[in-house]
Amino acid sequence: MNAQSEPATDSSAVIWRRALDNQSFEICRFICSRTGPQLNGTILAAQEGQPIEICYQISCDSDWKTREVLIQQRYGFVESNLKLSANDKTWNRAGQGRLPELAACIDVDIELTPATNALPINRLNLAVGKSAEIQAAWIRLPALAVVAARQRYDRLSENTYRYTSVASGFQAEIEVDKYGLPLRYGNIWEQIG
Repeated sequence: MNAQSEPATDSSAVIWRRALDNQSFEICRFICSRTGPQLNGTILAAQEGQPIEICYQISCDSDWKTREVLIQQRYGFVESNLKLSANDKTWNRAGQGRLPELAACIDVDIELTPATNALPINRLNLAVGKSAEIQAAWIRLPALAVVAARQRYDRLSENTYRYTSVASGFQAEIEVDKYGLPLRYGNIWEQIG
């Protein structure tokens, strides 16, 4: 998958390591194009004792609203794909049509990556001390199932947020760089380059 726009000077490339169990690495490229921000990445991980490789491309509009998600996945020897498109009223899955259960979602959240936290962090642009609750289209891996997930973001300082999964109560502090990309996600992921 290739980005269709040329990167601007405020683009970045990072690599994360899953520090919790040392079972994944990810390369992510943040590209600020004329049409809106894009995240492109590759995750290599061990998932349920099987190797998994995920290549993703997320395109947003200029307001950081998710507009398209492309995923290519290899799980063991099984290859699968997912394509989602969104506008202000509907989400669609290629081959399945409309997904009305995602109507309230603005952001996408891909399991196994901290990258997608940058989307609501940048879109919300919260002041320090403020918080917001959102609905995200959560992509579960390796099933490529998409479900609505209630999430909360609290801005604790200039570069620190607390993420909360409302349903499970899971929380993690996220330290971010100037692009909103995580430097550290709790004790789970850390940026290493």
